[in-house]
Amino acid sequence: MDTIIRAIIVRDLQNLGLASGDTVLVHSSLSALGQVESGAETVIDALLDVIGINGTLLMPSFQKGGEHDLVSHGCVFDLRTSVSEMGLITETYRRRPGVLRSLSPTHCTAGFGPRAADLLKDHQACDVSVGKNSPYDKLVRADGRILLLGVTHSNNTTLHLVENINGAPTVCCALFKPTVVDTEGRSWIVPTYPHMPGLRRQYTRVEPELLALGIQVNGRVGQAESRLIKAHPMAETIGRRIRENPLYLCSVFTP
Repeated sequence: MDTIIRAIIVRDLQNLGLASGDTVLVHSSLSALGQVESGAETVIDALLDVIGINGTLLMPSFQKGGEHDLVSHGCVFDLRTSVSEMGLITETYRRRPGVLRSLSPTHCTAGFGPRAADLLKDHQACDVSVGKNSPYDKLVRADGRILLLGVTHSNNTTLHLVENINGAPTVCCALFKPTVVDTEGRSWIVPTYPHMPGLRRQYTRVEPELLALGIQVNGRVGQAESRLIKAHPMAETIGRRIRENPLYLCSVFTP
């Protein structure tokens, strides 16, 4: 297998439609890309090359595990030391100088670029971690992009947002109080209504409609089958589906 170099990733991202000045949230799998020269650092460099100095790059930066399980066990997430368990690219990214992390004990998000501070600001004020005014909501309202780099919509956290703001019965009524520690060592109690445990989703069912409407474009980046999605029209389109049927993205749905 040929080694994937930075220039190839840049070319493939541009062919997919990622452009200078974009605000983009990236979910990723390094192994899916193939043998990348210098690994995760090269992928991050390529992403930043494409979006340029006016672009903003977001990535998930939180731990594995169901949100309800985390908060019910009193999780404490320390921005200084808690690793991102959303793949090696995300963990490498959060360690980079200048990368910010949002104050969320369960859905901490990392960002760099001119819009990062505003997108990540006040995440601790969201009692639904992927709800109104969260970085995911702000990404949609900012007309951002979602890049699924070697992963599917099963990894598309923004679909949680679409459920949460359109009436899907996916959030618990019980309020928990997990803790996040900021970069200066201050502790913040973050009242949180977590997502319900054990509720299975079928997020991949959105793909045919998004492709047909031109909201999503598929292509290869390196060896990885990848997807670039326009966040706002995705949220509008799938939001309508959920308002028609609140269980649209749940596995109990029968067409």
